[in-house]
Amino acid sequence: MSAGLTAADSMFSVRKVPWHGLGAVLERPPASVAEAVDVAGLGWSVAKRRLAIDCGAELPDVLRYRGFDGHYATVRQDNDEVLGVVGERYRIVQNAEAFSFVDQLLGSGVSFETAGSLHGGRRVWVLATLPEHVEVGGDPVRPYLLLLNSHDGSTAVVAATTPVRVVCQNTLNWGLREARQKFAIRHTEAVSQRVHEARRVLELSIDYYRQFKQLGDRLASERCSERQFSRVLEELYPSGTGDAATSRTRRSREQTRQQIMDLFLGGATQGNAPRSKWAAVNAIVEYGDWLRPLRAGSERFARVLDSGVEKTRALELVSAA
Repeated sequence: MSAGLTAADSMFSVRKVPWHGLGAVLERPPASVAEAVDVAGLGWSVAKRRLAIDCGAELPDVLRYRGFDGHYATVRQDNDEVLGVVGERYRIVQNAEAFSFVDQLLGSGVSFETAGSLHGGRRVWVLATLPEHVEVGGDPVRPYLLLLNSHDGSTAVVAATTPVRVVCQNTLNWGLREARQKFAIRHTEAVSQRVHEARRVLELSIDYYRQFKQLGDRLASERCSERQFSRVLEELYPSGTGDAATSRTRRSREQTRQQIMDLFLGGATQGNAPRSKWAAVNAIVEYGDWLRPLRAGSERFARVLDSGVEKTRALELVSAA
């Protein structure tokens, strides 16, 4: 199934059908942590089970299986699916605990927007709106808190803020100055004990949005001609005449440039500042988040946690155009 969702996964979203058309669509956000867990289909729990070595069927049962010290399997208890292999100090963060952590961070202002699991439950995410809202370049930008947890030992518990431009759904993650947008908790720590530190990170994120607004408003006030934007796209996706790119690569880059130009000239990315540098940056980001083909094994949710290197490069080029 697409987007990392298997038959064992489930999710919900509020008001809008996700790009893959899967999951439950709610008319209103869940009113409580318990309801959010329930409608996301994440009421199952995970257990650690000690690994054992099968020493051979010819041995009696008491001798056949030998414990494998220091290594455990994480097992989804509703279907006995093995999700991963972890060490002795690994601490499971249950799904309900992850939701509660988000609730503690945001308090009475929490509004769960989407949540679910990927890859059979190996990864779980929770997305909630932050109480702060800003308008950038005349367009509404809605800040979100994304919590990503893994049950296979592949990642820490990661909380990240991401501004989503409502006009076209793109996520605008740029590392402005000293803004800190991610907070990670290792699976050897108690999540509940890190709430106060995570709140300080959120406060820094609010400062980031103030910087983000100043930048976006400035870009929205500066015009960007089609010729200027073409030069930017040539820098980002060169035609290949001066390198060893294959004909297939050159065609792909040409198609990419045309898709982004179409977004700039006539897509929703124009927003309230058409033909501006703000619209130019948003066309590039919209393509990267939603239209660029996925690499094998990747997922669009991972792009929300992207470091923003490509987006920052686009921002630099458009600003200088």
